[in-house]
Amino acid sequence: MTTERKKSGVEKFASIYFSNLKKFILVNLIFAVPLTLAIIICFVLCRFLLPQATMVIMPLVLVLAAPFYSGVVVSCKNIYFDEACSGIFNDFKDAVKENFKAYLLHGVIAYIAFVGCYHGIVIYNLLAKTSWIFYIMLFVSVLVAVFMLFFLYAAPVMSAFFDLKLKDVYKNSALVTFGEIKNNFFATVGILAFVAILSLPVMLFMFLSYVWGSEVTAIVTLVYAVLVLIFMIPSGVSSIILAFLYPDMKRVVSGEALANLEAIRKEDEEKAEKPTAEADIDAEAIMKSSGEYVFYNGRMVKKSVFLKEFKESEDK
Repeated sequence: MTTERKKSGVEKFASIYFSNLKKFILVNLIFAVPLTLAIIICFVLCRFLLPQATMVIMPLVLVLAAPFYSGVVVSCKNIYFDEACSGIFNDFKDAVKENFKAYLLHGVIAYIAFVGCYHGIVIYNLLAKTSWIFYIMLFVSVLVAVFMLFFLYAAPVMSAFFDLKLKDVYKNSALVTFGEIKNNFFATVGILAFVAILSLPVMLFMFLSYVWGSEVTAIVTLVYAVLVLIFMIPSGVSSIILAFLYPDMKRVVSGEALANLEAIRKEDEEKAEKPTAEADIDAEAIMKSSGEYVFYNGRMVKKSVFLKEFKESEDK
């Protein structure tokens, strides 16, 4: 009898993702509309109003596009876990409608985290050249950035799929950053690997720059980056996060884990209350056996105590 080899996490993700690639691309195309508008708005603000504040204005894309990212998260979950849906566009639209305010707040938090951590890392990296004490501040800034990254993995997923107040979403998301550190780490590695694979053609463009020239290479690279952002990145990143975090999060937040533990505890209690009544036990064989103790129900029990309890249970 042959048994089918269990697929690894990477194999499972690749199988599901590429077998549903058209659906994921459709999700990206829907999301590309509000994302493009958000980028255009922020670019115009930078270009004509605040040209010196690019790294403060452009990240506002996170705020403007965040409510629509809820459609990506919900649609990708339905596709990846093969759950019933009313159509990708309808799922996307309903998700945005139901999660608009929550995801807008997620976007604000993401914006503050990005701007704060980016400038903190840049500034302390420069100041570290003047005094070693700033290396400590740089290290703290990096830790805060990693914490916020993991936090922002969990918060959008938790608020979209579980009936929790926002304060509970953020409290539980903060706990998930530590409690699911392994899954968060592998999700990050998965995202980096996904982006690295998509970036491979850029290496080819750099090689061909000797033939095309630098200007053509820059244009081709920019066009490719835009196409990847539109067609691949959003649903790919969202699916990786969902694949690593959602199953365990569902078990914990929905109480499945606690329910399973409670069921096991009750079963153990029932066995402890009736350790021998239903068992076919030969009392004489036990008395004749060697040793002072018998091993029963996972514990060592004196023969005299065990047989006494056995007789009392029979009398009942």
